[in-house]
Amino acid sequence: MRKILAAQQLSFYTKNGSIELEIGSDIPFSEKRDQWREDAHLLAFIKKELAPLALELSGKKQLRLILSFWIQPPHKNCLLKEMISIQGAQIVIAFSPDPKMPVKRFPLGILPFPSEAKHALFFDPRLILDWEHTSSKVFFLVFGLTHSVYIENKQDPNTHYLKAFHYSFGDLLKSQTHPLIS
Repeated sequence: MRKILAAQQLSFYTKNGSIELEIGSDIPFSEKRDQWREDAHLLAFIKKELAPLALELSGKKQLRLILSFWIQPPHKNCLLKEMISIQGAQIVIAFSPDPKMPVKRFPLGILPFPSEAKHALFFDPRLILDWEHTSSKVFFLVFGLTHSVYIENKQDPNTHYLKAFHYSFGDLLKSQTHPLIS
């Protein structure tokens, strides 16, 4: 795999669990969940521009594109796994078209969005997300393990979303609906 990031950037991510990188272009995300399923240009952009960074930061040779969605901030700080119905998330890329940095911050965890519109925040899904001080609209692109599993999560308002793709709780995600990235 070709190295894209400097050693200092990888070290920063390893130490802090997150890093903000300039993407340099507007990301054409719509309100549609998993828009990449129907938008070949978006999927190509993800594979060419974002996936190599996700692979390098996660240290994995292969990841699965498991989910993309606009998030309605919950009323409490939480982990990503409390918000989604898929186990095995490895790295999240967050975007915000109009980020609003709060004056006050939660002492633990991270703000779940980048500081600038043409930036992306790459973060470890095991970090606590500071939703209490977030007023920005946030889009998440989530990559997971190749053997990620669909689970029931009553806290996820879209917990039954994948049933439309003939999934049952406990099923491994399939490459036909969740592409592998290498």
